[in-house]
Order: sequence, then C-alpha cells, then structure tokens
Amino acid sequence: MSSLGQLALALAWMFAVPTLVLLAGFAPVSRARLATFAVSHDITVTTGNGPILIGYLAMGARWRALGGAAGWVAGGAFALPGAYYFWGAAGYLAGALMAEIRTSIWPAPPEGPRRAALTVRRSGDYLSWGARWGPALIVAALACQVSGYLLWPSAERPDVRPSRVILDGVGLAVVAAVLWLSRWFVTRRSQPVLAADLTAADDAIRAGSLQTISGASLALMCLAATDVMWAVMLDLDAPEPFNWISTWLTLGMAFSALYAWFGIRGRVRRFQRRVTA
Repeated sequence: MSSLGQLALALAWMFAVPTLVLLAGFAPVSRARLATFAVSHDITVTTGNGPILIGYLAMGARWRALGGAAGWVAGGAFALPGAYYFWGAAGYLAGALMAEIRTSIWPAPPEGPRRAALTVRRSGDYLSWGARWGPALIVAALACQVSGYLLWPSAERPDVRPSRVILDGVGLAVVAAVLWLSRWFVTRRSQPVLAADLTAADDAIRAGSLQTISGASLALMCLAATDVMWAVMLDLDAPEPFNWISTWLTLGMAFSALYAWFGIRGRVRRFQRRVTA
C-alpha cells in the first residue's frame, strides 16, 4: 500500500470510531433503554422519576461520548503513548466524571430535610465484586510479575526501560486515585428525604455512575499494567514454571482490560437500601 493510502487508512480509523461513538452517545433515550435501566436497577419508572432518569441517561451518554471521542483523536493525532485505546478510554473516564459532576450540581438536586443513615453508605453497596476488588488484583498481579523480574533479570542487557515503568506506574497511581476520589464523592453525597420513587432513582443513578467509572478506571489500570508486564515477560529469564506463570499473568491482564470495559463497566448490582433513622 502506498504512503498516501496508509495515511488515508489511518485518518479513517482516527475519525470513524469517534464519529460512531458520538452518534450513539447523542441518540435520543428510547423507551427500551429506559426500561432496561429500570429493570437492571429494580426500580419502577413513574411520572416523577422518569424525567430524572432520562436526563441522567442522556447527559451521561453525551459526556462520555465527547470525552472518549476527544481522547481517541488526541491519542492518534499527537502519537501519545498508548495511542488510540488508552487515551480513548481515558477521555471516556473524564467524560463520565464530568457527567457525574453535572448530575450533582445541574439540574439542582431536589431539596428536602436531611436525615442521617444508621450506617455509612459505602461504595461496596453499589458495586459488583469485580469493581470492588479489581484494583487490588491488578496491583497484586503486577507485583508478582515485577518480583519475578527482580529475581531473574535478563542475562543480557535489560530491555525494560525505567522510564517506561515509571510512566505506567504514575498512570496507574493517578487512575487509582481518581477512582477512589470519585467513589468517595458519589457515596458521600447527601441525599434529601424524597418520595420513594425519587429516592430509588437517586440510588440507581449512583450505582450506574459508580459502576461505569469503576469499569473504565479498571480498564485503564489493566492497560497500564499490561504494558509493563508485557515488557517484563519478553525480557524475563526465569526457570519453568515461573516463565509459564508470567506469560499467563500477562495474557490474563490483557483480557482483564477487555472484561473491565465490556463486563464490569456495564454490569449492575441492585442497591439494597439500609435502615435509616
């Protein structure tokens, strides 16, 4: 293929995916989509909470689409490390965070007298098992891989560049910090005393936001960890079965990125309200 054809293919790839993402993100919220969200969170759509749920679904999809499209284009245009996939997911996460901020402050939350729960609301009340324990599993797998490399470094000149490890490590730490702060922000946000249908909608919105942010964050953490683990695996001079274990840890981390994006990000755990005073 000529250089002109390669350039045309690269540009098509750069702009075709964001275009499809934007078209999907800005599509009107259908009745089927609203019904699916309601069934997933075990809530009943009423005349009171229906507009709130539709507004949340529309706003969240648009901000995530804008962020993901911008990150995808920026990753390709500026040849950033990780290129399209990493920066597209990072943009999606930034859009999801912006949607959560907009959901919290605009339109203004309904006013009403506050009441304190007997037990503190926790992010685990809203999240699936994979979303809760994913960060710890990622760090544990990466630690095992790096520990093996420290025990059995390459017999020749090491190919794992410290700058690469530092860059991925900083990225992993930043995403983990963003994940923790977003969970704290969403779970600790006060909830006014409202009608039962509005309270259920508020809990469903929190659960949807937390699960989406967690899945996107875990996908980014897996991509950063995979970059380091892949370099270590190719340069590891370990005896069997440690070499075999290293290979499967790396492949498992790569598949975990896909699972976090397509599985955890869209999975729902129904929130069970606790007793309040």
